[in-house]
Formats: sequence, C-alpha cells, structure tokens
Amino acid sequence: MTVSNTDASPFKILCSLLQAAEIITPDSSDYTKSSQTWAAQKYSNPGLVIRPTSTDSLGKALAYLYTTNLDFAIYGHGFSSASAKDVLINTSAFDNFHFEAHSETVTIGAGQPWAEVYRKLSQVAPEHGIIGARTPCVGVAGTIVSGGFSWLSSEYGCVSDPENMIDAKVVKYDGSVVWASTAPELLWALRGGGGGFGGR
Repeated sequence: MTVSNTDASPFKILCSLLQAAEIITPDSSDYTKSSQTWAAQKYSNPGLVIRPTSTDSLGKALAYLYTTNLDFAIYGHGFSSASAKDVLINTSAFDNFHFEAHSETVTIGAGQPWAEVYRKLSQVAPEHGIIGARTPCVGVAGTIVSGGFSWLSSEYGCVSDPENMIDAKVVKYDGSVVWASTAPELLWALRGGGGGFGGR
C-alpha cells in the first residue's frame, strides 16, 4: 500500500482505526472516482481517501482528525468540489434505504445520489414519490444542507423543510453520534445551513 505524503505518524494512526477496505490510497483503482471534483481547479490530490462503512468508523476517524493538523474534507459526490491535501472522507458507503409503508417515510443514507434513492423507491413503492433533488446525480446530504429544490417544491416545499426532512443521525466532531432532533440548533442548521457549518 502506497500513500503519498503519509510518512508522518498521523496517517498511520488514522489507518489503524479503520478496516483495510475503508482505506483508498493514490495507487488504488478507486482513488480517482472516490476523490474527483466537479471543478478541476479545486482538486487537491489528497494523500489519502477514507471511505467509512459505519458511523462507528466515521466517528473514530473524525475524533482523531480533529486532534491533528491534517487538512481534511468531507466528500459526497464532488459537486461542491470539496477536496483536501491530506485526507478526504468519502461518504458514499452510507447508502442504506428503508421505506416504512405505515408512516410513509423513508430512511436514506446520506452518502448516495438521488438517482439511487429514486431507483430504490420505485422498486419498493412505485406508487409513492419523494421530495428530492431535481438533478439526480447530486448527493442526498449536499442537497439537504443546501436547502434543496425539487420538481415538487412549488407544492411541497424544499427538500430540507421540516415536513420533508424529519430528522438526521449525525456524527459529531468528537466521534459521538446523535439524532439532530435532540439538538434543535443542529437540526435547524442541517436544514439549509450550507456546507460550512460545523467546520474547524
């Protein structure tokens, strides 16, 4: 395994907190597609890409990264052109989907594009729709924190409106995992607060 610019111990410590399958190095075949940005001039050639597969792994990584001076960023699908010279946290493994017929609600993993959400919903509940992004290739999380306009917004509001985005499980900077509804200001910020909140 070759990791560029990673001779310093912080990279080794970070990798030790994760499973091998969650680590993507520059010599990996998945590196480019896991880190490329929409705006090429924003690309920072990260020394390491990590792709946590659980909130536990993500929590461990975040808690450690916040104790270092490593430059890092959270990455969904590259449309906001998030990049970092040291560590990029790719969230695409958070792709769970569950439709609850009784309450007509959907639990969606924040790391997937809306195209996947639409596809999964059409398979399990083709008679239902969802207030999602107009552009199917953009990600769930980025859409929500940006407010999110749907083709149905004129009638049902934005993706992030309280009637549409009910709650969110959040991994905080210290690695703890909370439901946003237990922290009203956090839930408020998630509903259109933009990608900058919560940064260091």
